[in-house]
Amino acid sequence: MSAPLLSVEGLRVGFRAADGGMVEAVRGVDFAIAPGEAVGIVGESGSGKSLSMLAVMRLLGPPARATGGRVLFDGEDLLAADEARMRALRGRDIAMVFQDPQSSLNPALTIGRQITDVVRAHRQVSRSEARRIAAEALERVGIPAAATRLGAYPHEFSGGMRQRALIAMAVACRPRLLIADEPTTALDVTVQAQIVDLIAELRRDLGIAVIFISHNLQLVSEIVDRVVVMYGGKVVEDGPVADIELRARHPYTRLLRSCVPSLSGPVGPLVAIEGAPPRLGRMPPGCPFSPRCPQAVETCAAEMPALLREGRRSLACWRPQ
Repeated sequence: MSAPLLSVEGLRVGFRAADGGMVEAVRGVDFAIAPGEAVGIVGESGSGKSLSMLAVMRLLGPPARATGGRVLFDGEDLLAADEARMRALRGRDIAMVFQDPQSSLNPALTIGRQITDVVRAHRQVSRSEARRIAAEALERVGIPAAATRLGAYPHEFSGGMRQRALIAMAVACRPRLLIADEPTTALDVTVQAQIVDLIAELRRDLGIAVIFISHNLQLVSEIVDRVVVMYGGKVVEDGPVADIELRARHPYTRLLRSCVPSLSGPVGPLVAIEGAPPRLGRMPPGCPFSPRCPQAVETCAAEMPALLREGRRSLACWRPQ
């Protein structure tokens, strides 16, 4: 088996509290991704998915900061790298697509200018060559008449086209890792499917590794090899997508799966997970899911289970199914 492209080891992210202390939101996250692999990170809002990836990219802003752990990219610890090194890596080796293209694109600059600026920041090419690369990137993501659309401004694109332009900007320099942070959130169902298919196609054609963040287990299952389930700032289950889909063992993973209505099964009421995710600074001493878990016993509320490896899967649960 090849060495991991990205290895996250014991990552912790906290927020500075008013009393000067730290409130942890990501509490010791561990996972790895191999070259060319696609991994889905799944969980409800507030589970720590996006914060973890912002820490990987070193894009956390005050009052949040990484407080512990290592993020190894090709063996190099990104948390120990200086800002100049991170600027060189972002866009060239690691790229991130955010969920809201409207706020991610500069409304005062043309789409072509924004992509060519990224290309010229990382590749020693002329402006005309950067423009050719930008047009090629737009064409690759399915923008019609790509060369002529370089002069368009973000407001002249639809929501789906803006997301495609953002993806084009991310892959223009052929990064080795693409992080997609809920890239379909603001899009209608038809366009969501197109964006998911596009990311799968780019992964196949360019050979890049992909981390796809979502709250929708069924959505990520269509394009990833492995699923990492997070809750309360921790990884609670990790395994091949087929195993997670058919034989999820953590109660939270099973409930997440049941929240998505089936297109082929009988019509019935939507399933909801009772209760609410834990608040920062008020995590239970044991498993963070124990207050909402239908299978919880006293041990679950008192002690956090370790994330244990079982073959190709990892699980943190006192009462796995």
